[in-house]
This record gives sequence, C-alpha cells and structure tokens, in this order.
Amino acid sequence: MYRTLSCLTDEHAAWVLPLSALVCWVSCHTAFGLLKQARESTGWAAFIWLIATGTAAGAGIWSTHFTAMLGYDPPLSIGYDVGLTLASLVFAIATAVGASALIRVETGTTAVVASGVLLSLGIAAMHFTGMAGVRIPGRFIWDEALVAVALVSGTVLTCTALLVFTRRPVRHPRAVAATLLAGAIGILHFVSMAGAQAVPDPSIAAPEDGLERGALAAAIAVVMLTILAFSALTLFADRLRRANRALASHGAALRISEERLGRALDAGSDGLWDWTIDTGQTWFSDRWLTMLGYEPGELEGHVRTWQRLIHTEDEPKALELLQAHFDGHSPVYECEHRLLRKDGTWGWVLARGKVVERDAVGLPQRIVGTHIDIEERKIAEQQIAHMAHHDGLTGLTNRTHFHELLRLALWEVANEGGTCAVMCLDLDRFKAVNDTVGHMAGDELLKSVAARIAKRIRPTDTVARLGGDEFAVLVRNNPTDECLGKLAQDLICAVGRPFSFAGQSIEVGLSIGIARAPQHGLVESILFSRADLALYRAKAEGRNCHRIFDAAMNETVTRRRELERDLRTALAEGGLELHYQPQVKATTCELVGFEALARWRHPTRGLIPPYEFIPLAEETGLISLLGEWVLRTACNEAASWTRPLKIAVNLSPREFQQVDLPERILGILSETGLQPDRLEIEVTETAIFADTNRALSILQRLKALGISIAMDDFGTGYSSLATLQAFPFDKIKIDRSFVGQVEANPQAAVIVRAVLGLGRNLGISVVAEGVETVEQMRFLVGEACDELQGYLFGKPQPIERFVDATGQRHRPDAPLSMAPARKAETRMAFAS
Repeated sequence: MYRTLSCLTDEHAAWVLPLSALVCWVSCHTAFGLLKQARESTGWAAFIWLIATGTAAGAGIWSTHFTAMLGYDPPLSIGYDVGLTLASLVFAIATAVGASALIRVETGTTAVVASGVLLSLGIAAMHFTGMAGVRIPGRFIWDEALVAVALVSGTVLTCTALLVFTRRPVRHPRAVAATLLAGAIGILHFVSMAGAQAVPDPSIAAPEDGLERGALAAAIAVVMLTILAFSALTLFADRLRRANRALASHGAALRISEERLGRALDAGSDGLWDWTIDTGQTWFSDRWLTMLGYEPGELEGHVRTWQRLIHTEDEPKALELLQAHFDGHSPVYECEHRLLRKDGTWGWVLARGKVVERDAVGLPQRIVGTHIDIEERKIAEQQIAHMAHHDGLTGLTNRTHFHELLRLALWEVANEGGTCAVMCLDLDRFKAVNDTVGHMAGDELLKSVAARIAKRIRPTDTVARLGGDEFAVLVRNNPTDECLGKLAQDLICAVGRPFSFAGQSIEVGLSIGIARAPQHGLVESILFSRADLALYRAKAEGRNCHRIFDAAMNETVTRRRELERDLRTALAEGGLELHYQPQVKATTCELVGFEALARWRHPTRGLIPPYEFIPLAEETGLISLLGEWVLRTACNEAASWTRPLKIAVNLSPREFQQVDLPERILGILSETGLQPDRLEIEVTETAIFADTNRALSILQRLKALGISIAMDDFGTGYSSLATLQAFPFDKIKIDRSFVGQVEANPQAAVIVRAVLGLGRNLGISVVAEGVETVEQMRFLVGEACDELQGYLFGKPQPIERFVDATGQRHRPDAPLSMAPARKAETRMAFAS
C-alpha cells in the first residue's frame, strides 16, 4: 500500500490521477451505453454496435494508461515505441469487443464472469504491451507480488461491474458499473506501476527516435474525440429509441386514457360539477348527486344550486375563497364546507375548482371542479382532537388540557377579578387493589371513580385524570372555603362507597389537597404545587380527608428538601455511621451476631432518627446508595472480627427491585473477604409482595450463595402461611410490637406463641425483637424461642463498644472497651 501511494505521489504529476479517472469513467460510461444498444439490436446493427462498444472501451483503456504515462516521471529520459504503442491499442479494442460479444445475449453468471476475465486480461495485455513500448536508458524491474495483486483486484472489480450492468441491482446501474470498471482499470494500472522500478543500464542508449510525448498527447486527444463521438452517438441513439417507443405507444395510451376517464367519471368517489357563472346553470355528475342522496337528474335545471345547499356558516368563507380565485390571487379554488343532503343532514366535502373560460376583459365565465366526500376524515379529526385533550381510559380531561384550562382561568382571575381553586385528588389503597385483584380491576375502578367524581361537579368546573390514580378538579366562579370543603367531603363520600367487580367488593379512599387563586398564587405551576402540598399533608394526617394549603406546608417542604440535600452530602462525604445491636441465644444468652443499623448524626441538627431519613431515602431514590453503603460497611467490619459472629443487614423494597442484587452482594463479599454464611439478609413481606416472582428468584439465588434469609417484622405486613411456604427463609423475626406486650396483653402472648410454634413445625428459627425486660425474656425462653434481640442485651451502639465481644483486631482510632455502665448492664442481663 505504501509503495502504491509513493508511486502516485512521487513518480506521477499531481494532475494525472483526476484526469485519468475522468477519461476512464467517460469512456466506460460510453461503452456501457453502446453495449446497451448492441443488446437491444439484431443482425448487422448489433454487430456494428458491438464494434463501437469495443472501440470505445479499448480506446478508453488505452487513453487512461497513456494519460497516466504522460504524467509519469521516472528518474530517466523516456520515449515510446510506435509499433508497440499501437499494438497495445489493438489488444485493448480486440479484447473489449470479445468481452462485449460474450454478454450481448447470454447474461448467466458464468458468461458474465468469463467476459470479466477476458476484459481484465485485455486490460493487462494492453498495459504490459504499452509498458514494453516505453523506451528508457535502462530497464523495468517488476514486483511480481504487486502485479498479482493488481491482476486479481482488477479482475474482481471488472466482473462486479459487468454483473451490476447485466443484473441491474441498483438504481443507476450504468453509472455504478462505469465507476467499478474505471476503478478496475485504475487499480490495474497504478498498482502495477507501483511494482515497476526503472533501473538505469549504461549499455542501453537513451531513446532518440520513437514517439515523443507531444505526439502521444495528440494521439490521446484523437482517441478521446473518438470516444466523445461515440458518447454523442449513444445519446442520440437512446433518444431516438425512446422517441420511437413513445410514438408507437401514444395512440394506444390515448385510447386507454379515454377509457379510464370514462370509467373514473362513472366509478370515481369524487363528484364532478360544471358551473356556468353568468347563467348560474350547474351540471352535476351522477356520483355527485348520489354522494348527497339525490337521484340522477333530480337537481337538473336549478340555478345556483350549490349556494342553496351550502351551510350558512360556511358560505362566507367559501365565497371569499372563490372570489380570490376569480381575481387570480390563487391558482385553484379550494374550500372545505358542508352541503345539505336530501335527508336533511349535513355532509362535509372538499371543493376544488378552476376557471376554464374567461371573457374578453378577463371576467370568469365558467368553472369546473370536484367535490370529495371527507365526512370520515372529519369524524377522525374530531376523534383525534378529543383524544388530544382527554384521557383514553376514563374520558376525562387529560393533564395537558387541564393545565391549559388552569392557565386560562388564572388569566381571567388576574385580569377580571374573582377567584378559582385547584383540587388535587389521589386514591388511597389503590396499589393494593392492583396487587390483589389485578390491573383489569384497577382500570375498571378508575373508570367508576371518574364517573362518580364527574357526576358531582358543576358544569362550569373541570375534572381531569392526571395519570395513574391521580385526579384534579378546577373549580371556577369564586368558590369559598366552605364551598370547597363541602365539595371535597362530597367527593370523599362518593368515592368511599364500595365498588363491585366480578362479584368482589372493592373499597378505596380519597385524599384531597386544595389551593385557591389568587390567595395562594396566580402562577399555574405554583398554585398546582401548593395544592399538591396540601394533598401530601392530607395523606400524612390519616388519608381519606382534605386539607387546604397554608404557609406552614411550605416550611415543611423546605425542610424536607434541605434534609434531602444534606442526606446526599452525607452519603457522598461519609457523614453516616453504623450502630450494632447484639443478638443472643435465648437459652444461654451467648452472643451469636449483630444487626447493623444506619445512624445519621447531622452536623447542626444532631442525631436524626431512622424513621425520618430512611423513608426520605426511599422516596428520593437514595435508598439504593444507602443500602449498598450499609452492606459494604457492615461486611467490612464483620470481616475484621476474630469470632465468626453473624451480621444481619436490612434490605429495602426498592433494593429488591434490582435484578442484579445477588451479584452486587457477592461482589461486596468478595471485596470485603466476609464468608457468605456469616451474612444474614433481612427482608420484609412488603418487599416480597411488590413483585413475587422476582423476589422468589432473588431469594433463591442468595440462598445458593450460602447467605441466610430472615423475614423481618413478621406479623405486621401481608403475613401468610403461603409466604413461609413459598420462600426459603432461615429465620422469622417477631415484631417488637408483639413482644413488648406479652406481659400485659394476653392476645399478644397468644400471637407470639403461635408464631413460635409455627417456626418449630416448619423448622425455621425464630428471633424476638424488642426484648426489654427480664420477664419478657423468661416468657420467650419458656416458649422455646431461638434468639433474642433488644435493649435488655444492648442498645444499638458503635462497634467500638463491643470490642471484647467481637475479638476485633486492634485499630489505633477505635476504643478498646465498652462503657462501664453498659458492660455492667449487659452482664446482669446475660446472668439472668
């Protein structure tokens, strides 16, 4: 490749490549045009076209070669042998004629490839004969490898060019084939020349006779004029052939056209009309009459018929457009309007017409045109317009149109006075309906809710479905707080009545947030966000109620946003810490492990409780980052203990939605060096029920890694025997709300006994959380509980307080003993 490039740049003048390419492409394009004529001709005419094809192609090959040789500048003087130079031209023309003859009639692959090989050999013969006629005071040494590459590449491109021309697989086969063939000729010449090296030889005299470069240039010019003459001949022949074909088919086409016109008038969907303006007489085709329900000839003789039939609302526009056409302001008359049908209804038509006669002063005398029935299109447009502004499921106004109406209402309040209000509505317990009854029931429920809401608002107000189970109401005409409260309560009661679906009774609630304009803002986004804040307050204060926005809600949101920002900062900068709570064997109080619990010590607000920042992390999507940090930190800490104690880590429902969760956990175990059998993952039933199939798959993959699985907060969620049967749990953790009441509440004691008995029968260990008194511990030990956890055995604390218990390797920055009071308390509890 380098040798070829250096040959082009160092041994040839700069103008050689573009000029040679142009000469080559023009001659190839001409040759293919002549070959087309040869293939479409017979007898002597075909023979003559073949000779012309070979002459054009061979002359083009020869001209390309010697045009390039004119720019060839070896380090020796150069001349040309007349005989060999002419012989090279004869070789090129002869092989081109032979190759053309092979594919004039036969277009099979074998014939085309044979023709391509023959033509390639002719190109090579011409090239090397021409080079043999070059006279220098030395000799040429050839690189056989480059010559072989040139021959093979040129043959492949030549065969491809002929296949493209004969098979016509592309849009412009002649131009593409000419380009490919020109490439073949160019590659064969220039790659071969790259393999030629002019070596001086003192025994060979400098050329004194032979063909000079000027004479060669003149010969090339003559050959090119011949090619151009052939090109002109090809163009003339092609146009003559097309003209003959056009003349031959013109008569038949005219007859066919007349027949088609007659059939179109009879069977076409367009109604034709012809209006003589000065008399008012109008002719209508039968199709025009039947399109509107009239009988053929029923309106014959009527004057200005269309003006009597056009809808009064559409007539001014139609007359305006018609006059614009009469005056020459528009090339055609075009208007959509309604026409009266015979049955008294109105039908939409598209009218198109053009003046065909004018008088001496240019006034229109006659106009003809069509009426196209566009009734179905108009209905479709109305449906599309409705869909653009309405919810597809409920038929209510959609979010986009609701905000348009809200902007208009706020503009009227700002400019004309008065008040309006926005109510944001959200269904309570709707997700549970989808999860338990199915999405089809959920859709039916949404439609029923929409109908109940729409039935209870005034015609001047607007109800919209914003998406999911969210609705909104725009209340106009100066609503008071009392009026809004009454409407909100009415909607809550209406939605709160049971719904029936497939024999099942479904109940949901409704929470409502309200914001008023102008009191709470005149900007659409602000007013809507404040109604949303009020809705959030309604949900936080018990649901199934309504709240009107007040300024304090803004403060709550501001604090929440600041807390979210600080939580992000804490996650990024290491502002969180882990506390560890001991877990012991119930019978011996022997330490078996710890549960890792996240704690956030805010730089200005102090210790923020988990029940405040954990839900915030779940809502903002930070829970995945937080969970991964907790898991990595806890595993890293546990790996440093000399005692093989277990470490328990909670996973949130959001983390359980990650399909690659097992791989993430395995990566953390590998990174920290903690054995999988020392890790215990705690999950709630809420996480499982979010996607049962996915949860089962993830739990089974975690179990396969050797990780223990514990069901956390058993008894507080969707607890069922089916859950314990379907999932591979190693432990059940009884919620502290039951354990804390076993002494005073007999029902709580019965529940705890039942769970403990269930665990024994299923072979699942049971852990009791929230053990705070010795009496609670004795009760649980008496009921054969397996493990205990609670303040009685230690509050959640930094791991440095448990150094003696864990056998932790010494770290310079960690205390080596627990606080004395806590140690004493722990010993007393263990001793009990």
